[in-house]
Amino acid sequence: MRALKILVAAGVVAVAGLGTSAPAMAAANPSVGSVTCLDPPFCSATVFSASSMMANPGDTFTVHNGTSFAGLFQIQKDGVGVSGTATVASDNAASMTAPSALGSYTIQFTGGSDPAMSLTVTNAPVAPAHADGSTPQPIVGLQQVGVPASGDCADVPVSAGHDQGFPIGGWSKSWANWINNGTGGAVCTRTVEEIPNGPGTYRLVVNP
Repeated sequence: MRALKILVAAGVVAVAGLGTSAPAMAAANPSVGSVTCLDPPFCSATVFSASSMMANPGDTFTVHNGTSFAGLFQIQKDGVGVSGTATVASDNAASMTAPSALGSYTIQFTGGSDPAMSLTVTNAPVAPAHADGSTPQPIVGLQQVGVPASGDCADVPVSAGHDQGFPIGGWSKSWANWINNGTGGAVCTRTVEEIPNGPGTYRLVVNP
């Protein structure tokens, strides 16, 4: 597989290839799973800031302990831990990584009333809200990668590149002069665009 080339104009962001399925649309998704007290300062009852979170395999997300005491976060599957735990001091945050296997999980917090938050690991792109709550302007980036050995752009693998929220598939065959040491050749290409998805949220789609 030849290297992935990402071409972007001024003011746009680079994006990375994700896979071979048809592109899907992302939904609003919290970027931070925060636990807060229902009865401060005692925190005998606690709750997550949202009921659910979505992530792609291997994505990182933030958990925040908004209680008065140190707490333990763990990703579980059917009540069994499937990831390392994160011990987080009061009013501190930590980074956790979504499991590589698709499916339904639980983010469990040990402390207070031991609340849990649903975690869905999916191949569909997942877009968190902008940190400042703003509605983003459209962003377009052009991606190109050498055609796989099969000769079919549908076979561009996940390893061509991946970041959270990026759409899946949408590759088509084209010709470009950067490949083969500048002599040109067949490449798989697509244009990815970031579009508003509501107040403070966005989604990345393949632009036909």
